[in-house]
Amino acid sequence: MELRTTARLVRAAALAAWVFGLIGIPGSASASEFAINACQADRANYSTQAFDDFATRGMMWKRACDPEGPGLRGLVTSNVPRPGRVPRGSRSYFVMNAPAGTRFARFTWSGQARRRDCRYALQLWASRPDGAPTPIKNVRANSRCPRRGYAQAAGWPRPRTYDIAGATKIVQRIVCVGEKKEPHCSSRGLNYIRTFKAQATVVDVSPPAVSVLQDNPFTQGQWVSGRQTVNYVASDNVGVRGARALVAGNSWGEHHRECNYAARVPCVNGPGAISVDTTSLADGTQTLAVDATDAAGNLGVSGTVPARIDNTAPGAVAVDLAGGALWRNVNSFDLQWVNPTEADRAPIVAARYQVCSSGQTECGEARQPGTNISGLGSLTVPGPGEWEVRVWREDAAGNHEPANASVPVQLRFDPEPPQLAFEQSSSGDPTLISVAVNDRVSGIARGQIELSRQGSAIWQTLATELQGDRLTARIDDSLLPAGVYQLRATAWDQAFNQNSTERRATGEPMLVSLPLRVPTVLRAGIRTERIIRRPDKRRGRRGAVKRRVVELEPRAEVRYGKRIVLAGRLESRDGQPVPGVEIYVYSGSPTDRGQLVGVVTTDAAGGFTYQALADATRTIRFVYAGSRVTLPSESEVGVLTSAASTIRANPQRLRNGQSVRFAGQLRALPAPPAGKLIELQVVLSGRWQTFRTTRTGIDGTWAIRYHFRRTCGLLRYRFRARLPAETGYAFQTGYSRRVGVTVRGPRCG
Repeated sequence: MELRTTARLVRAAALAAWVFGLIGIPGSASASEFAINACQADRANYSTQAFDDFATRGMMWKRACDPEGPGLRGLVTSNVPRPGRVPRGSRSYFVMNAPAGTRFARFTWSGQARRRDCRYALQLWASRPDGAPTPIKNVRANSRCPRRGYAQAAGWPRPRTYDIAGATKIVQRIVCVGEKKEPHCSSRGLNYIRTFKAQATVVDVSPPAVSVLQDNPFTQGQWVSGRQTVNYVASDNVGVRGARALVAGNSWGEHHRECNYAARVPCVNGPGAISVDTTSLADGTQTLAVDATDAAGNLGVSGTVPARIDNTAPGAVAVDLAGGALWRNVNSFDLQWVNPTEADRAPIVAARYQVCSSGQTECGEARQPGTNISGLGSLTVPGPGEWEVRVWREDAAGNHEPANASVPVQLRFDPEPPQLAFEQSSSGDPTLISVAVNDRVSGIARGQIELSRQGSAIWQTLATELQGDRLTARIDDSLLPAGVYQLRATAWDQAFNQNSTERRATGEPMLVSLPLRVPTVLRAGIRTERIIRRPDKRRGRRGAVKRRVVELEPRAEVRYGKRIVLAGRLESRDGQPVPGVEIYVYSGSPTDRGQLVGVVTTDAAGGFTYQALADATRTIRFVYAGSRVTLPSESEVGVLTSAASTIRANPQRLRNGQSVRFAGQLRALPAPPAGKLIELQVVLSGRWQTFRTTRTGIDGTWAIRYHFRRTCGLLRYRFRARLPAETGYAFQTGYSRRVGVTVRGPRCG
């Protein structure tokens, strides 16, 4: 009978489990509640860990909730079937305690109770802290005892829910109560209470405690970008089942914990980590917090910490090179730029740059840290040559973008001085000095050639030109004393590297002997002819030979308005004529080099002529400019022109007591600004004497009136105008023609 009853109970339990799985019981109720599932309520593992167990001697408990298996199945408390008996008070029980700070609300249970000896009490109840129990299943001892040889059974294969609000403990127990006469219970038969399914709904109203761990840049308020981690610590009396990161009040990341709702405390406490993708967030400073949900759905929120997010790489800036993109001989370059002001953005913490050769065949990238860095000081390049540098910035959040690099800045480095050497002079152009120069990196910028007379230690710079890969200069040997001279050449490249040499390419000192060109002699003068007589020995003393001789006078007085012929000859130092060259004619005063007035060409004998008009006192200079092989020369001729003026007397016959008017016109113009001084002279006692002076007008005219008062008899006077030389008047002293004036006076007495 007992075995048949047990089989029926097992089948009923299996049916109940199927029905229970079909209709389903919620794993958790409304917010602030969760369910602890035990035995077959935990469909995955048939766990019973939410229950604590206890049994005295002769009693037992069994955790066999999996319906498939041998023996009695379920969460079983019973006696140990054996011959004999157990004393009063022997018991076996399971206890489920509510988590600290919580209460049970409901209990859903299905199970079975069975006894052969009614002295056992089979009980399932919930108790509150005040001690008031809520019975769920209570088969009292010594009550409704079964007939001898039969068993008493009761059970509910289908789950039933009980209201146990406020309870903190659920107990399943079998206990030997005995009787007064027999304080023991029989252990021959199997007496038990067992649970098929147990689900306790727990009410929890306390939220979890959660705090953000400020252990990384994101939670420490530093500027960050990309995916970040929020580490937190959360704890709760029923454990924490999940947490979310809140940025500016919105959820941007979750962390779910594995919870076991078969355990009395389903979820674990402690640290956790939430991954946040900041690229979905706005840039700038925002609040960061973590909220945590416990097993009952209670929500706890941490305090806020600042979160600074910047996912935008700094933009391009204009980079300037101190000193400009010039060649330099020191491998040090200073770059500067201006960081624009950006409110609530990650500050600049580094500059990244790439240095490439001008052909982009060799590149290197580097990073220079610095708070709000705005320049790269003493930047070096890998070697001599032209390089390009591109700079982009990195902010405190780690953002940097090579595409935002600056326009390439050229860096030019040349530490090598130029190489130079004097070349052999040409015999066809001896005054031309040439120096071969070479600079393989930056190229020659300028150079100079210097000359020093040997032993003087005084250097004179020659006018130097850079023509391709040569420095050239000319030695004007017409202006330098004859002698041996040392030459020195200095060259600078584009990077201001300097090198000098005083030697030829063969290694010999660069010495030259001046003059380098053939000297010439230019003779010139006013052409005059005269006849000379020489004795003729054949004729004796009476005989003489006349010969016309042409002479060149270097200086001569010439009447105003006369046309004169100047002549000359150009020859070498040894008397050889220099034909077919141009002679430049300059006219000026002895203190003024004058201006060019003509050009003549030498004939086959080296001679030349030039006609000039005597219209002022002047110096006529004949200049031969020289050639590549001949030295220049020159000669001066002084043309002394006398001043001239007309003169007339009116009347030319008069009586004593009358006056005569002398007048004239200056021919040698222009007159000085204040007029030309005119001295009127008369012959007295056999010599010319000045008796009256005047000045001409601007037009050169003049006039003097003279009154005769002391003439007796008939006298004829001779008059003339003297024009003395004076400053600002380009003529020598001159005289007018003579005029006669006859004066009749009273008889001399």
